[in-house]
Amino acid sequence: MTESNVHDYRDATLRSVSPNFTAKVFAEIGLDRYTICPSAIGDVYVAWSTPGVAAVRLAGDEQTFEAWYTERFGRRVVPAVEDDSVSAAARAKLQGGRVTVPIDLRDCSPFEQRVLHEAAEIRRGNARPYRWLAREIGAPDATRAVGNALGRNPVPLLIPCHRVIRTDCSVGGYVFGSDAKRALLESEGLDLGAVEKIVDRGFRYVATDDGYFCLPTCGDIATRLGVVPGYFGLRTLEEAHAHGLAPCTSCRPIAA
Repeated sequence: MTESNVHDYRDATLRSVSPNFTAKVFAEIGLDRYTICPSAIGDVYVAWSTPGVAAVRLAGDEQTFEAWYTERFGRRVVPAVEDDSVSAAARAKLQGGRVTVPIDLRDCSPFEQRVLHEAAEIRRGNARPYRWLAREIGAPDATRAVGNALGRNPVPLLIPCHRVIRTDCSVGGYVFGSDAKRALLESEGLDLGAVEKIVDRGFRYVATDDGYFCLPTCGDIATRLGVVPGYFGLRTLEEAHAHGLAPCTSCRPIAA
């Protein structure tokens, strides 16, 4: 067979490999994959396997990320050749899409999983205190443990741990830095400047004109105080009850 015949045979028999086949092969040989995705804080590495996305970290040096991943999860991770359904969903979510992304939390403790699942329920444009989250999961004395669990969140941005802040409404720590956390919250519509003014005046809650009271970080409630009739600040729960106000069913302020 001549060299020309070999090339002709090769060209005639080449076949493309489907993403599903590629994903199956990687899964069978035990290799997780990662790719770079744009996000609100810049490019990030997104690592995933068959169960879902396992890690999100700022993009930078690939070897450093791979070493961190192996140390954290005890598994190798390699650059992906192409997206599959999991990474495509993560890419869309990081760019603001309303899509469901499978998340792999098997390396988190049961307590950490409870914390992260609850944090995932906090809606865009809102924030909740660490103490609130502790009470929501039925562990009111575990505020510090909640903070530690959020600090170990393997998939920040996809599970929005940046939406959990301190009781005094300062942003607190974050894996990508406090400045990034503040920028994320403000980009999502939470007016932290208005919230800080409420807290500085000694108010813990805000009364609404429809008979409820909320946390200052409940959506855009902070921007209405002193601007919209019927909205006023409250210092204590007793004050809220004296006005006949019911707790907001969204932010559930009594849990704070």
